[in-house]
Amino acid sequence: GGMGNASILRMARLARLSRMARMARLLRAMPELMILIKGIVAATRSVFFTLALLCLLMYIFAIMFTQLMKETETGEEFFSRVGDSMYTLLVYGTL
Repeated sequence: GGMGNASILRMARLARLSRMARMARLLRAMPELMILIKGIVAATRSVFFTLALLCLLMYIFAIMFTQLMKETETGEEFFSRVGDSMYTLLVYGTL
């Protein structure tokens, strides 16, 4: 029982290693693909920080709207809590 599991794990590790070797060979054969991958990674970082800043800005405006619209009809319906305000700003701001 115990040795059977170890050999299965060893085979899975070997298969994963052969897949990685195949990928490395492909990347060496096509350097343009590596350039594209590096560009995507660099762009992903920029997109992440842009998204984080947009979320922070939306959070700040949600707090403002929650405070400013308190005790109004619109405030009770759309801006009663900060989470509701963020949802309202996101959904109604993009539609």
